[in-house]
Amino acid sequence: MQQQDPNARPATGYPYPYPPQQPANGYPPNAATAYPYQNHNPHYAPQPSPRAVLLRRLFTAFTVFLLILGLILFIFFIVVRPQLPTVYLNSLSVSNFTVSDNRLAGNWDLRLQFQNPNSKMSLHYDGVSCALYYDRASLSETRLQPFDLGTKDQTPVNATLSVSGTYVDGRLVDSIGKERGEKGSVEFDLRVVSLVTFRYGVYRRRRYVTVFCDDVAVGVGGNSSSGNMVGSAKRCKP
Repeated sequence: MQQQDPNARPATGYPYPYPPQQPANGYPPNAATAYPYQNHNPHYAPQPSPRAVLLRRLFTAFTVFLLILGLILFIFFIVVRPQLPTVYLNSLSVSNFTVSDNRLAGNWDLRLQFQNPNSKMSLHYDGVSCALYYDRASLSETRLQPFDLGTKDQTPVNATLSVSGTYVDGRLVDSIGKERGEKGSVEFDLRVVSLVTFRYGVYRRRRYVTVFCDDVAVGVGGNSSSGNMVGSAKRCKP
């Protein structure tokens, strides 16, 4: 029987076959990336719904429409330059003016001057009304007939406001008496409201225009029942 050499060395070239290591979780290594998802169409993206596309197109069209409309209006106002008409109170007189026992009576005759400052737009006045006030208390109101104003045109309009025994507060009676005694005049306020149509070719625009002629002094002394406006013509303010 042959004995083994205790000093013998292991043979080289044939390493000891160690068994493969098993992962602790029991799954093969790189199991999550062993078979990755492959996108065969890298340019693919989810398509929006037809409703979303329609809404987006409608919004774009509406935005473009507003921009075009705004540009047209801007050019129109630059070219035409519409301006509000001006009104002057040329004269104001009162007759049969009496204040007694909290009753007020009188006839006011006035003359207004309407002017159109526009060089490209004509004006049509409809529904013109004049109202007379004293210290914010309404005394009388009248309505004027319609009329037209051409470009850069002007026209005078006469009106009469009457008060026949209208009851007024005692405070107003005292105030009128004080003015007549101290100044020899009484200050009245006038309001003019007009429905004006601006016309330029086929363009039409209607709007209300209101002007005020405030603190118009009429010379009527304590013993007088008639008087005229103190001073020259006065421009009414919007």
